[in-house]
Amino acid sequence: SVFLANMSHELRTPLNAVIGYSEMLQEEVEDLGQDDLVPDLQKINTAGKHLLSLINDILDLSKIEAGKMDLYLETFNIRAMIREVSNTVQPLMEQKNNTFAVNLSENLGEMYADLTKVRQSLFNLLSNASKFTDNGTITLNVRREANSDVEHEDIILFKVVDTGIGMTAEQMEFLFEEFTQADTSTTRKYGGTGLGLAISRRFCQMMGGMIFVESETDQGSTFTIQLPARVDSPDIKMVIPPDAS
Repeated sequence: SVFLANMSHELRTPLNAVIGYSEMLQEEVEDLGQDDLVPDLQKINTAGKHLLSLINDILDLSKIEAGKMDLYLETFNIRAMIREVSNTVQPLMEQKNNTFAVNLSENLGEMYADLTKVRQSLFNLLSNASKFTDNGTITLNVRREANSDVEHEDIILFKVVDTGIGMTAEQMEFLFEEFTQADTSTTRKYGGTGLGLAISRRFCQMMGGMIFVESETDQGSTFTIQLPARVDSPDIKMVIPPDAS
């Protein structure tokens, strides 16, 4: 974990330079009217940002496994957070010709949690749904309900439903393991490393929540994040021990 964290930090600086210079070059060639070079520079920029995202995921995972990932708890409006995430994922939906629908219950209100981690977990589920769905529908349902296990406490349920390729029971068994996708052919066709779902699960566990998945091959998948409306401030090392899987 220490090696991964150090390596990730070392890679970030030159990679940010590649991304920055590719953007500068793109502006220059556009000013010079050399539009034939723009697509290649855009590909460099896109690939660089994808690699930076992967490095950030590796860094997050190494921090969690080392017990050094902290929670930054704050009160935030759930609808405002959903609006922000929806605006971010909308271009991903459009790239795959997917219809994106959002259904929010009236009583959502606020929650006390780590806003960044909730937002990232939700983004990971939505971008994953879009990645494995073509010309389909992705629906985000969010509701607040009473916690049947704890009196006077509410839970927030974020449910992402897609009409994508779906999974078998065997594929779901390894879904939340690091660097795992449904199978190798999935990785070749759709790209990615499977880190996003693993990190989302860890984040939810840190906040006293969990992720469920239901899926059927060629019928689509449903991912549900369940989080307490008010997250306690636990000892992170106790919640996510370094050897947790």
